Amino acid sequence: MKLRRRLGIEWAGVALAASLIVAGLIYWNSLSGFDNLLYDRLSDYDRPEAMDDILIIAVDEDSLAAFGKWPWSRTRHADLLAILADAEPKAIAFDILLSEPGDAEADSALAAAAATNKNLFLPLHFVVPGTNGAAFDVKEPVAQLKRAASGMGHVSLLFDRDGVVRRTSLCFRGKADPGATDETVWPHLMEQIYRSVHGKSSAAFTRRDDCQKPLLMPYARRGAFSQISHAAVVNGEIPAAFLQDKIILVGATAQGLGDQHPVPLGDGGTMAGVEIMANLLSDISADRFVVPVSLPLQILLSLIPAWILLIGFWRWRPRTTIFVSLGLVVLILGGSAILLSLQTWFAPGAALAGLALVYPVWGWRRLQATSDFMDEELKSYRSEAPDIPVLETPLGPVDLVTEQAEELAHAIKHVRDLRRFISDALTNLPDPMFITDLDGKVKFVNKLAQTGVEDGAQDLALDDMLDRFVAPEDLEDVKNYLALDQKLREHDYVDFTSRNDEVFAMRRARVLSDEGELRGHIHYLADITEVANAAQEREEVLQLLSHDMRSPQAAILALLDGQDATDDNKRIESHARRTLALADNFVGLARIKSSEFSGEEILLSDLVIEANDSLWPLAKQRGIKSVVKDQTDGAFIIGEPSSLYRSFANLIDNAIKYSPDNSQIAIELRMIALDKQPYVSVAITDQGKGIAEDMLDQLFERFASDDHDSKGSIRGAGLGLNFVAAVMERHGGSIRAENIRNGGARFTVLLPLAPDPEEPI
Repeated sequence: MKLRRRLGIEWAGVALAASLIVAGLIYWNSLSGFDNLLYDRLSDYDRPEAMDDILIIAVDEDSLAAFGKWPWSRTRHADLLAILADAEPKAIAFDILLSEPGDAEADSALAAAAATNKNLFLPLHFVVPGTNGAAFDVKEPVAQLKRAASGMGHVSLLFDRDGVVRRTSLCFRGKADPGATDETVWPHLMEQIYRSVHGKSSAAFTRRDDCQKPLLMPYARRGAFSQISHAAVVNGEIPAAFLQDKIILVGATAQGLGDQHPVPLGDGGTMAGVEIMANLLSDISADRFVVPVSLPLQILLSLIPAWILLIGFWRWRPRTTIFVSLGLVVLILGGSAILLSLQTWFAPGAALAGLALVYPVWGWRRLQATSDFMDEELKSYRSEAPDIPVLETPLGPVDLVTEQAEELAHAIKHVRDLRRFISDALTNLPDPMFITDLDGKVKFVNKLAQTGVEDGAQDLALDDMLDRFVAPEDLEDVKNYLALDQKLREHDYVDFTSRNDEVFAMRRARVLSDEGELRGHIHYLADITEVANAAQEREEVLQLLSHDMRSPQAAILALLDGQDATDDNKRIESHARRTLALADNFVGLARIKSSEFSGEEILLSDLVIEANDSLWPLAKQRGIKSVVKDQTDGAFIIGEPSSLYRSFANLIDNAIKYSPDNSQIAIELRMIALDKQPYVSVAITDQGKGIAEDMLDQLFERFASDDHDSKGSIRGAGLGLNFVAAVMERHGGSIRAENIRNGGARFTVLLPLAPDPEEPI
């Protein structure tokens, strides 16, 4: 009865905790990353068709080539609007912000051209926070353009946590003036276009109680909407008949104009803002927005699968529970996909998390309760006489696991086999082992430890045991190790050679009683003969790499010096230099890991400048300028000049390899403090394409390389950055890599500042 009551309390606790966690995950939108990813994948299976009467007039690369760099004079836009006025389109959305006054004459020309178009709508946007305590400021087109236009609409985009534009609001509401009593409603620019064409508000706008609540936008395939170049229209290459009765969207599509945004198309690319507007207008016209379920309904639907599983725990077998759990997962994902096809979105992440939570947690708590019950049964068994009565049949039905726990109480008799099991296990260990008491007498020896001890090792003194097992030249080291205070050196060991020329690592551990009193020692002897041989072979390999591999490559480079720069010679030189770099980095990495640190005072700025100067010919060959900016005021560090020089040379060489021609590399040295400790920071920044996101976490691992964007003639072997990281760690410093916002990569090295020299007393 006690076990049943305990399990009931545990079940109620798991159910309550799981419900609260699921509700919290939904309320704080903690699983939005998973939900958004699933939504994107499901949306790929049913992309809507683009509207035929939407036409994008794009400020594209061809237009920039024809009319010069952006921004253009507003007379360019006036020319376009004049042509569109003659073509008589259904409506025009001019998705280019005109909130700042320009040249007065150009503004007047643009306003005059705008006035000739019947249904021209201009964008407005919001600045958050606003000035003078306002929540936001409204940035409308300049006054004369506002008067000339048929109307305005907001073009603000809604970004999810991952920066992707999946949602939109059909209006924006708020009080631009803190003293205002009523809120102002600004419809979206595409809603305004719809109203102009159809003479009424859209169905989605009318149906929503709050037009500002976000809606999910289905996207057509990339490039599905008809698009022509701004320059082609202005230059008269497009006939007016092609523009007639079209809904014209004018906007920037060229890269670099700041109007490209991530969209959920599954290819990871961006989309121009004007094409996003085209998708929005198409969705408004077709009334195909996806509506997220309300918060209460989302919580309820997410809790149902977890509660089905919780209730089933009391009656189902473990195998049945597994199959039901898998079926619920399929049901959740399938239901989410079906609802999406019905223009309703149920985010399944929290429901799946609920299943993933209740199954292992309930299994853990049930197992814990059963384990506690078994402990009590074992204690009762040890305290009772051998002729204990047979256990009574349990009262009433119980769940299967509880029933098994009660039956397991009869299995206590198997504990008698425990001593024999332990003895056999120790005897047949794969390595030698023996146990000594406090007097140094050997009390237990396994089979391998008795090998070669013909008269037996039982009760043999520890020194005699060592004399028969350890080679004479290593005997003193082993005895010195055993004489140490083992309480403070639990993880130490000593290597020695046996009399059979095998190499062992001995480690001694203490044997304690339940009260913590020392009763003896266990001596483990691990056979490391193969490891020792491998270490010797490694030294031979290092010798091979440092001499036998370098010499032929150096000879090849010497033979190529002065030869004609043919493609074959360049290729041979590239492979030879790569082999040299691989050998140098591999040997250097192995050396620093096997040698003691031996540092000296180094003026870090001089060392960095020297490394930079050594690569000047390589940078000059590609027109790259490498600039060193020293703000350390002659800071010294304690380091090994050779490894540090090679590390900074590797970093600068990488920056040159991944930089575009005629670019600049910035090397900045400065002082910083971390946890009140002074450090010298060296930041090396290039202007390349940056580091692939999937490489950032493993960039400093061995054989990690991201050479697909390398501009140099020598490609990396994946050891250079691993060597640099090892060197910085050896010096008590660190290195990190990051991509900078405007493109390029930055490697930042932190090295501790050398302590001030002690003044003589």
